[in-house]
Amino acid sequence: MAEKSFLAGAAEPILRARDGKRKFTEAEACTAYISAMAKRNQQPYKLPAALKNRADIAEHSFRGMQYFTIGEENVTGEPAKTRLLYLHGGSYFAPPNLFHWDMLRRIAELTGALIFVPIYPRAPIHTCLAAYSLLNDLYAQVVTDTAEGGFKKLVVMGDSAGGGLALGLIQQLGEGARLPDKTILLSPWLDISMENADMRAYEDADPILGIYGLRRMGRLWAGSLDPRDPRVSPIYGSLAQAGELTVFVGTHEIFYPEALRLADSAVEQGVPLRLEVGEGLDHVWVSFPIKEARAAVEKIALIITE
Repeated sequence: MAEKSFLAGAAEPILRARDGKRKFTEAEACTAYISAMAKRNQQPYKLPAALKNRADIAEHSFRGMQYFTIGEENVTGEPAKTRLLYLHGGSYFAPPNLFHWDMLRRIAELTGALIFVPIYPRAPIHTCLAAYSLLNDLYAQVVTDTAEGGFKKLVVMGDSAGGGLALGLIQQLGEGARLPDKTILLSPWLDISMENADMRAYEDADPILGIYGLRRMGRLWAGSLDPRDPRVSPIYGSLAQAGELTVFVGTHEIFYPEALRLADSAVEQGVPLRLEVGEGLDHVWVSFPIKEARAAVEKIALIITE
């Protein structure tokens, strides 16, 4: 096993020092976070200042939902042969951060793909049903536009909550829908019930997430749905429509046991799944500015293009 890089090792105390885990472990901090995000999510999303006015990033609107595209197609106008729908994480509450954008720009550079990033409706103002209503239709538009532009390959990808949403979206596609060729999930949140007892063994090692807050936030996202409904907990759904499925996860995150559970489910369903485990690495480590993440992004690019 390769030794963890210096920056990867330094990341954990930095993440803990930011005190962000409190909203996932303490009732008062969680309540304050939910209240703050209720106000924040009523405002339009703004790109990080470092990315404004970049020619490879364009903003669009779909039925009132913001979405962005990333890739050379925005610069040259030449249709991309691959289109990638990316659903960002953030516990169904937070919008994309700079790490997301840096990772996605690199994937676009390496693959030539045009990447779609919807800023889907988020909790606590909205539930998953509002998100699905828009994302199902946006997916249909992406597929249609891709076909008109010389479509070759369709990829669906997401991280954390967005990974769960990506898998749930694929599971809801109706008969005759164009299915993704490949699905790539980064540290996916697969079960909002948080009932997997094995997760408790990883909670202390995880510098970001905690079971209490995730369970509470997940219930708000589910709204009237049962926590085991595949639309909010896709671990209970079929993997048959995911195409070639790849999952990246770290051993220092509470979602690691769920990733193993998904791999077991894939075997039971006869669906091929490639599991990429980052030993000693944290939640959504693939997006971090560390050596291991750079190698993982290159691997993702190969998975997309092969």
